[in-house]
Amino acid sequence: MIEFMKILAHRNRGLLLDITVFVVQLILLRFLAKLALSFAHQAEEDRLVKIAVGLFLVGLFFLQPLGPILKRWSFHQHYQSFDKDESDFADFLLTVYRLVYIVIMGIIFYLAYSYLITAFPDYLSERAEALAVAGAMIMSVVNGIVIFRYFRAPKKAPRWKFLTSLQAEALGDLCMLLNLICFQIFWNVYISSPHFWNTLHKITRQESGQFLNVVSSRLYVTIIAALLLYFPPRIFYLVIDQHRKITWLTILLANLPLILAVVFYAPSATPPKGLKEPSFIVTAEELHREYKSDYKAGARKYFGQYVNITGRVQTRFFPRSLELDDQIGLDGNDGYPWAYCSFDEDQVKTAETLEINQMVTLQCVGSDHWGNGPTLEHCVLVSAQ
Repeated sequence: MIEFMKILAHRNRGLLLDITVFVVQLILLRFLAKLALSFAHQAEEDRLVKIAVGLFLVGLFFLQPLGPILKRWSFHQHYQSFDKDESDFADFLLTVYRLVYIVIMGIIFYLAYSYLITAFPDYLSERAEALAVAGAMIMSVVNGIVIFRYFRAPKKAPRWKFLTSLQAEALGDLCMLLNLICFQIFWNVYISSPHFWNTLHKITRQESGQFLNVVSSRLYVTIIAALLLYFPPRIFYLVIDQHRKITWLTILLANLPLILAVVFYAPSATPPKGLKEPSFIVTAEELHREYKSDYKAGARKYFGQYVNITGRVQTRFFPRSLELDDQIGLDGNDGYPWAYCSFDEDQVKTAETLEINQMVTLQCVGSDHWGNGPTLEHCVLVSAQ
């Protein structure tokens, strides 16, 4: 019992944090992440859910400095020489994560704005967008300055005497734990999204078909991403216990369930989006004839309209670049397709099952970019032969 109580010592608070996160990962985090993901999906349609998600992100943004503010005095009382004896490695970590923290804060702030503005569309304007971007940058820098003052010893006792109490220290530890768990929920929701899996799939696409290479690539990418998101809230303890081998072991332990879930999980195929009543039913050849006749008129005719297009798969374009869309080319000759059909992130797996010379029908939305040929976007598979 006496040995167990050592985990509560000040130098072991970081280890206690890691172990708590590991237990939460195993027991609660998947449930919390599914709940949060369900909220995120409902937020696409439900105004109240959009407001709730936006307020959660606002709360997460303003939660960041609470722990450091509450613990700053007690931290420097326990480690009075820290400000003078800060190691080169700790200084390097702080320098790097100032930037990382500020970038993450900016993303959270802008995401909160995005959800809230869709809940209140009457306030949407270019001016509001510009103010949101400026606010994200300024508020994130201010937040970063407040947060990283934690590592500089205060020159005098705080005016509010509560900040010097044991209760403030305990509350600061609780805020830091809550902060870390909220970050993990945020990370879990993201890795459950089509955007994450499409990004990961593109990064590891070159090793497709080689299980060990795919696993090793996923492992490398996921460890880097997990630690980038885990270190910022963990940094307040890491600067103290960085030299202890057990520290890096417990950090790995805290992230292990999430890392293994990503490395070995195979997301189920996303069912096709609900099909709409098409405005046009065409073949790739017919669409190409309209392009040859007057491509500007064709672009205007089909832009924004639901189009059911039938043709034979001639080209498959699945780039590793995150900037390029995954695309199927239909029919054509001399190696050039007659129609270019792009797929959203949640439909890429379906697109990859389509084979050369296979006859398919797709439902897409007309694009206004017809410079290189008839172009359709947001495609889903209707049927394949």
